[in-house]
Amino acid sequence: MTATFVRVAIPVLRGKRRFHLDKGRQWSIVEHLILVSVAEKPKTVAELAAAGDLPRRLVIEVIVRLMRAGWIELSQVRGGTLFSASRAGRDVVSLAELPTVPKRVSRWMNFVIDRLTGTLYRSRELPFFESHVLVERAKREPIVFMEPRAIEVNDGVSALVGALFGDDERFVSMDPAGDRLVERYALVSVRNAQVEGLPQRAPAELRLMILNAGLKASARPLGDQSPRYDPAPIAPLVREQPTDLTPIFFQSSDLILGDSEHEALLIATIKKCRYRLIIHSTFISEDKFSTRKEILLDAARRGVKIDVMWGEDETRSLTKSTRVVVGRLRQQLDSEGYASAVRVHPFSTGSHAKLLVADDGNAERYISIIGSCNWLASGFDSFESSAKLRDPQIVASTIEHLAELSRGSDGHWTELTNELARLAVEIRRRPKPGSIRGEASLVLGPQHAHFVRRARDEAARRMIITSHRFSSVGRPAVVIPAIAAAEARGVDVRLYYGRTSGNLQGEDAADIVRAASERGVKILPIHEPRLHAKILAWDDDFIVVSSQNWLSADPSEANLRKEIGIFLHATGVSRVFSDRLEAARRDW
Repeated sequence: MTATFVRVAIPVLRGKRRFHLDKGRQWSIVEHLILVSVAEKPKTVAELAAAGDLPRRLVIEVIVRLMRAGWIELSQVRGGTLFSASRAGRDVVSLAELPTVPKRVSRWMNFVIDRLTGTLYRSRELPFFESHVLVERAKREPIVFMEPRAIEVNDGVSALVGALFGDDERFVSMDPAGDRLVERYALVSVRNAQVEGLPQRAPAELRLMILNAGLKASARPLGDQSPRYDPAPIAPLVREQPTDLTPIFFQSSDLILGDSEHEALLIATIKKCRYRLIIHSTFISEDKFSTRKEILLDAARRGVKIDVMWGEDETRSLTKSTRVVVGRLRQQLDSEGYASAVRVHPFSTGSHAKLLVADDGNAERYISIIGSCNWLASGFDSFESSAKLRDPQIVASTIEHLAELSRGSDGHWTELTNELARLAVEIRRRPKPGSIRGEASLVLGPQHAHFVRRARDEAARRMIITSHRFSSVGRPAVVIPAIAAAEARGVDVRLYYGRTSGNLQGEDAADIVRAASERGVKILPIHEPRLHAKILAWDDDFIVVSSQNWLSADPSEANLRKEIGIFLHATGVSRVFSDRLEAARRDW
């Protein structure tokens, strides 16, 4: 570095949105315990302080706050002042958490997104400047200007809500209209190889890039001739890294395999829910929707709010036909008076994902189901695969991705986006059900390639992949990594598919199958019943259940949610799938 102190300008995008939120601090365990104590028996401040070994001043502050909520009342007696629980206090004292008494507020919030890692910050975390201001400043002090990288800008639901709201604030909605994202620069300093002025939560990768930019600094101000630093593009392997693993409760019965099992799961889920049901089916068949229409209306009549979303069809012509079907279904529901309760949305999300989210008959418990089944187009005559998740963090993340899909191609927030974002915030705050029996991570679009490589490198005994389709894309994406596993460690590799597609026909397909077989990989067709499951599994405990056709699809980064799956690491989960698949094959 040519200078011990230099400024570095980071390219950012500045945005501004109007949010509506409930503001109110959550109750602490101490406040809850004091309410429990006075509910059992009226007590003085001195008695409460002695019982809890608490400062008298703290006890008084807690009592005042509980009295403002209407949960504690006082009475004067000869010995002093007694505090006891009011009727309202006794109603809430047995709850797991005391309910907040929030105040509804609205405010504009500025935010910035760095164009190097895509991280979103509050504007006060990373103050921004217009370009010409910094160019003028560069005439008086050394500044290095960083160039942006070609990355997807994340101004999405989870990024905004996660970064902009405090612990005492709860998201309600965001106005659809807002300022467009505009280009700005944030300014940080590098002093003696240390970055100053960057938020603590900024990625380590960003700090390293800033330090590297500082190496290009001049010892003197250069104005509009100031040096520029062009960071290296994001490596493909980095882009494909999945999110962190979440510890979850999972049992073998939560892996749903087969045809009738999926039909039974759909019916049971619709009949059990009481508050919310969200279905994302790649496409919608009018006759299949009609067979489920009555139980959907029954759910609506008992107060369930239902949203039906759809992605795309296998061909553009079918996409057009789905739009026609959706239009007719919307007209029918409107004429029957159910359009506001069973909302079949008119827009395509552009996603091939198959998702089902619903409450489990209890407002505090939600499930998400992720897999291969087109819930409103399937005749339930194919071998399907899905995973049922109960963990609040996984369910909330699933809902956040549905919220992103609800924004449509123009990226604008809709009322549905607000509803789903709010639901995700509420669910994320809930405790985990049951004991920890595994770990999981959502798998989006290009992240699927990471797990193919992981199976290639980790599988010790067995590797199984099932795919509805097999095309020429499958050879580099899956067949070659599978051969590597078979040759390196003698792994038993079996790749199953339902039918060939694309430009892979006849002798071309036979050549790939034959070459793979010679190198230890079996590629086997399954035609009856139709194979629609999309699974990558290895050894006994690792599995990815997805909407992606492993042998025919290679999702690009242009549509992160084109395909959505779930990675599961749980004892015996892959073995259960393998046993069920082999049993089904014997029946076939």
